[in-house]
Amino acid sequence: MRTRRFLVVTLTVLATGLLAAAPAQAGAWEETLLDPPPARVEAGVTYTFGYWILQHGSYPYQGGDLGPTALRATDEKGTVVDFPGTATVTAGHYSAEVVFPHDGKWTIGSQHEVIMPDELVATVTIPGKVEIAPSAMAQRAPYQWGVVRPSFPPSAPDANVGAPQGFLTDTQVPLIDQVEPRSQQTAVSADEPGAALPVWLFVVGGVVVVGLAGWLVLRYRRVNA
Repeated sequence: MRTRRFLVVTLTVLATGLLAAAPAQAGAWEETLLDPPPARVEAGVTYTFGYWILQHGSYPYQGGDLGPTALRATDEKGTVVDFPGTATVTAGHYSAEVVFPHDGKWTIGSQHEVIMPDELVATVTIPGKVEIAPSAMAQRAPYQWGVVRPSFPPSAPDANVGAPQGFLTDTQVPLIDQVEPRSQQTAVSADEPGAALPVWLFVVGGVVVVGLAGWLVLRYRRVNA
């Protein structure tokens, strides 16, 4: 009986600790926004696409270096073409040289390895125009942008995603001169999480919990055999 109680209590504590880390993963998603695209796009022609990767659809990534980024184009047959991005002087903003190899319909998403990428940024008809996807964001967290800022698309009619308030940890102002005085910058709530935990840490924690649970079950069976 004591062993059974020990097993139940131990698993409960481990599961609680693992779930407590889950809210930190709320910071591991982003929305990618295109700058106003060319009026017409044709196959085999090089275009420069500017884009923003915004954590919570609201501000530049708060976890440090986002690493390499790219725009990923996928055609109707599943062919994938990546267009590597180059970071600009403004935090969160990148540019990519884009060449669509053939006519047809393409879906543009973002690609990186740190936080969850945005799979639907825009659709493109070649030859034709770029249609920027409506935003799923119903609410964006405040951020003090300078003169250079994203072109936020209109929200979809069923938009229901709200950025968590107070998650912003980088209180430094952008490099560009500010439109509003710095003193008006939104204060950061002290009780909000600072930054997302690394995904690998969350996975390792899960593996440890599962392994320990299996060991405890085997031990319980041997003791009560």
